[in-house]
Parts: sequence; structure tokens; C-alpha cells
Amino acid sequence: MGEAAPFQLLEWQVEPVRKRLTGPDGEREVEPRVMDLLVLLAARPGEVLSRTEIGAAVWGGVHVNDDALGRTVWKLRQALGDDARTPRFIETVPKRGYRLIATPEVMPAQAPVFAAPPRQRGRRRLLAGGAVIGLALIAASMFMLRPEVDAPDADPGPSPEAESAPENPDAVTLRRADAFYHQFTRTDNEAALRLYEAVLEGDPDNGAALAGLSNALTQQVIRWRGEAGAPIERTSLGEALASGYLDTEEAQRVLTRARRLAEAAIRKNPAHARAYRSLGLVLAAQGEFSAAEDAYARALVIDPDAWGALINLSEMASFRGDEAAALSYLEQAYEVMARTYDARPLEIRPWHSEVGLAVAARHDERGSLGEAELWYRRVLSSDPLNQAAVRGLAGVLSRAGDAGAADALCADFERRTGRSCEP
Repeated sequence: MGEAAPFQLLEWQVEPVRKRLTGPDGEREVEPRVMDLLVLLAARPGEVLSRTEIGAAVWGGVHVNDDALGRTVWKLRQALGDDARTPRFIETVPKRGYRLIATPEVMPAQAPVFAAPPRQRGRRRLLAGGAVIGLALIAASMFMLRPEVDAPDADPGPSPEAESAPENPDAVTLRRADAFYHQFTRTDNEAALRLYEAVLEGDPDNGAALAGLSNALTQQVIRWRGEAGAPIERTSLGEALASGYLDTEEAQRVLTRARRLAEAAIRKNPAHARAYRSLGLVLAAQGEFSAAEDAYARALVIDPDAWGALINLSEMASFRGDEAAALSYLEQAYEVMARTYDARPLEIRPWHSEVGLAVAARHDERGSLGEAELWYRRVLSSDPLNQAAVRGLAGVLSRAGDAGAADALCADFERRTGRSCEP
């Protein structure tokens, strides 16, 4: 976006070029994209801007998912000290988008600069510099946190002596619960929750069921649960944080229970990678990002193929503004998923193409058209009629100057599916 002049927004002096906010409590640096979002909203105060409009202006026309936009809105609110439930600056308009409700004013040429020390933002303040876990520290923790019992998370299968024995009914129920959970729909998540609870009724110390129930409860709060009468359109942690719902008493009550369940699962089996992932998810939902990263790193110590932990670490890296690390974690997750797909198809299938698309979109956003094309083609090699991948590849080809190939790709897709290649 072009350079904008400084302006005043209630108590904040906004300097877009310097990516800086100055207020009574001191200065705050913000990420370029966060400032771009603020400038865009300030240019049209009171007007509702759709997600599509914001994506086109702030992300330069590159497809942006709800999670990335939600994270950016959340970061802007954190910088301004805004509350999504009782906003003074940014209002979420359900089903439509966002708008600036504070009135921006031209900043006087000799506006005073506040010099008070910066205030602490509380448990949700994103730390920077040495206070943040860096990649090197995460890598180191993967060796330092090795548990005394270092068993793999994956079930090695029954021994030859046990092959003829009847299967434990709880194991069957847990497999069904996991299959429901990994579909990531509201109905399937509720079914999984009921099945995990059924196992725990007969075996209150079942570590796998404890971890599974913790996951299902946390996902319920992040994605589908909300205040009575309020429309629910969250699809990710970033969207949930941007909505402000995770700070409500209702959400905190459920998350507290989920955290206790995850901690109980770890006490039951310290070598269970999924238990640490469950703990990491609820910690992230509670805003304890550094502790969440520790839990995800521990999961990877136990099971280096825990691709879900890599996705979670990518999300944490995005929250602290390290997009290079976020991209690297996603690429690693995709490789692990591709290698283990045949062993865990029900678990991996809902995520495989989505992760590949996220990698492609990030390369596209960085201007690496060659890498973006490669990743869109990788997704299509295993998911040949994926509409988002076809659209993404067509867009890359068109911007690279090969409009003929883009048109041919879209024509073939439309002929095979009857769906449009256009967004």
C-alpha cells in the first residue's frame, strides 16, 4: 500500500511510514501488514470492508484465508488495546467484515510525543526479541525435553500372540472418536466428544480419551461455540482470538476443563505426543503462546512424525511475526503427511491439501511465483480437482505471463467438474 500521512486515532498517534503507534503509555511498533490494515480502515471510517476487499488491498490480491486475516485483526486490536466484545476502534460486523468506529483526525504538525514507559499488555501481549522462543531454542528443547520413557505416539499394532484375542471395546470406540474428530465439522466434533466421554465413564484414567476430549472441547470453543444468539463464523484460532469470545467467562470455563484433561493425560502417560499437543492447543487458546510452543516441541520429541504439532508451531510463529519459520513448519508438515498418508488416511486427508495450499499461498504472497507454482502443482498431483489449487495455479500462470496455460487449465477444470474456475 502507498505511504499514508500520520493521523490521530483517539489517544493514539499513528505514523504509518514508521509503523509506529504512540500513546500515553509509550510507543509500540507494529508489523507492516497490521499497519496497512489500520490505514485501510482509517481511509474509510465507519464503512464496513469485506474480507475480500481487505485481502485485495492489504495482501495485494493474493488469496488470504480467514485465519491470516483473523490474526492480523487480532494483532491490531492488541496494539490499540481494543476489546472485540466492547470495541472502541475495530468492530466486527458478522457475515460482512470489519469497520473502524473511531474517527481518525489529521495530526497537528507539532503534535506532542508521549514519553511515558510502555505499559504491560497482560498475558496476551506478544513478546519480541529475546523473550520469544526462537527456532534455535525450539530445536534445542526437542532434545532437552526428552522424557524418561521415549515411546512413539503411534500404535505399533498387536503382538503376534495377541492377534487372535478380541479387541478391547475402548480401543474401537477411541478409533471411531478420532475419525469423527479429524473431520473438523461441528457435528463430527460433538460425536467425538460423546465417544471420548463414553470411554472415560468406564476408564477415567484413559490417557488417549483424556487427550481426545481435551482437543474436542478446545475445538468446540475455538470454532463453533459462542454467546447465545450470536452468529458463529470462526474457522481458526486466529478468528477466535479476533472475535474476543475466548476471553468470555463461558469460554474460559470450558478451556480450564480442557487444560485439566490434557494435564491429566500427560500424568497418565508422559510419552504420549497427542497429550502434549492437546495441552499446546488449549494453552494457545488461553493466549499462553510461549508455553504452547514448549508443549508442541515436546510432542515432536516424542513423535517426530507429529505433523499436527508442526502445523501448530507454524501458527505460533505467525502470531509472533516470524513468517519464514511459519512457512518452514508448514513445508515440514506437508512432507511428513505425504510420507505417512497411507498409514493414517482418515486423520491426514482433511488437512493434506489445505496445508499444501497454505504453503503455495505463502510463497505467492512473498512474490516467489516459481515456488508457488510448484506447490500448487504438488497439491494437484494428489488432489487433481481441487478448486482452490486450480484457481491458485491459474493465477500464478497468468501473472507469470502464460495466460494461455491459465485459460486451458480453467477450461479443463470446468469441463470435468461443471464448476467455475473463477473466485
